[in-house]
Amino acid sequence: MNKKPYLLLNAFLAKKEHVSLNIADFLKDNAQVNAYELDSQHELEGKLFVKVPEAKKPKWSGFTEKITGVSIDELGNQSSSAVLIIKTNDYTMAFTFGYGRFLIDTKYFIQDFGIKTALNTLNHDSLRSVDLYTLEDQAVQKKSQASRESGVGIFGIDISKDVLRAVTGSPKAGVDLKNISGGDSVFSFGIEINVDEISDLVSVLAGYYNNDSYKDGFSWVDNIRRVKENSEIDKLNDKLVGALKNDQSKISITIPEIIQWDTIWGFSFTRNKSLINPTIEEKHYFNHLDLTSLSIESIKRDRLFVYDTYENENEYNMYKCMYFEFKESDKTYVLFSGFWYEIDNSFMSRIDSSLEQIELSTLPFPKVYAWDEVDDGKTKSKIETEGDYNERAAKDHGYYLLDKKLIKSDRTTTAIELCDLMTEDKQFIHVKHRKGGSAGLSHLFAQGSVSAEVLLGDRNFRKVTRKVLKKVKVGLQDSVSIDGFKSDGVEVVFLILGEDSISLKENLPFFSKVNLTKAHENLTQRGFSVSVAGVEKEDRPSA
Repeated sequence: MNKKPYLLLNAFLAKKEHVSLNIADFLKDNAQVNAYELDSQHELEGKLFVKVPEAKKPKWSGFTEKITGVSIDELGNQSSSAVLIIKTNDYTMAFTFGYGRFLIDTKYFIQDFGIKTALNTLNHDSLRSVDLYTLEDQAVQKKSQASRESGVGIFGIDISKDVLRAVTGSPKAGVDLKNISGGDSVFSFGIEINVDEISDLVSVLAGYYNNDSYKDGFSWVDNIRRVKENSEIDKLNDKLVGALKNDQSKISITIPEIIQWDTIWGFSFTRNKSLINPTIEEKHYFNHLDLTSLSIESIKRDRLFVYDTYENENEYNMYKCMYFEFKESDKTYVLFSGFWYEIDNSFMSRIDSSLEQIELSTLPFPKVYAWDEVDDGKTKSKIETEGDYNERAAKDHGYYLLDKKLIKSDRTTTAIELCDLMTEDKQFIHVKHRKGGSAGLSHLFAQGSVSAEVLLGDRNFRKVTRKVLKKVKVGLQDSVSIDGFKSDGVEVVFLILGEDSISLKENLPFFSKVNLTKAHENLTQRGFSVSVAGVEKEDRPSA
């Protein structure tokens, strides 16, 4: 018996609603290909499309030819690309070769076919690499590789904010494939196969996709999914436009990155750029929209302008600044930093339940001051800086001021603050403006977590901390012992300026909720108490 040829294949499964399309319709409109009929002896329905080759020279060829003074023909190269599309009674599947994946129109193919099929066919203890999309202040892509086949635990995945994009490993028992890899819509694998077995392979791969065995070890991958398909994004964008026209209360505007908030004095928008406010006043954008011509394109042309105390002006694409979420059946969709995410509602419910466990602080805090002042003949709205607020809160309520008192630790890359404010009762208060949006709030929660964890685990950090506390007030250092320090009786308080405590947790952006619940979980597991508080704005009293 002849040995079957071994092939490395990349497979894409067409959506059910598109299986009746003509075979050529699965290609991009601009695909330059030659079409080949399949040999009738194989009794297959389908076609092979081969990209018309185009010789190209690399960009650096100009340099090499200039330095030699001659044309170097050997530098010309061309890539080979092909797509084999097979139709069966139930399914349509594309197999790509070379760069063939760039010939097909992915809107016709199932977006999670690759990742789900890989998870259903992999031995979960044989993983060699994982690609993650981590939702922090901004979405960060990460790739982790293991030196040998390993379980998922070795990759340090945080199921509350990591989106699994791709995975590679070996097949589980009963799966006659090799070198499995899957990400998004493409499933890659090795197989020994004869041409006549292609139709059966289509059915086998579709069967691997159409089961939920992955949930035994990877149920968390359904928590959060980044939406990538253009047709789906278009529908979600229509929802955003609809909300802007009919219910703007569901949309918030934030800055999509971390910035130095103490250096920021104002914000304004396209169409009323001269109207500068100390906080992001969403109504000043919404009220100047031309709803009759509103579109995603017009939103992306609009800008949020940010002004700092050094007379610098920065601008951000408004689409990337919008935070919007809405529910549909068993999913919640979130627009965050210019990307759409699909959140499983059961995961959303778990986050909300965790939020309910976080206490509101009983400590008294003053409201944050806001006022108008005239500068060069222009009236500018101002809001109290975090530094000024901390000083006033310390003075008004007898708190100890630790803002900007940095302490080095071997466990952090830079020196950190113990907290912004501290009480006699070992309550460490971390303060941030609500105007910072999701990025600023996530930084706040991370700051409180890192500080407490380092305090608990780093003896040298505690030693230096005692010196800092002693300078603030003699005897305050007794709150932190060098040896035998325990988290019992220590409370971490997150104070958010510009948001009332009652509405605080409910109004947090989804990913800030995730980061707050994660901070609460980490700190309470270490024995700390955790609470949150918010204060509204009020007019600054006259001097």
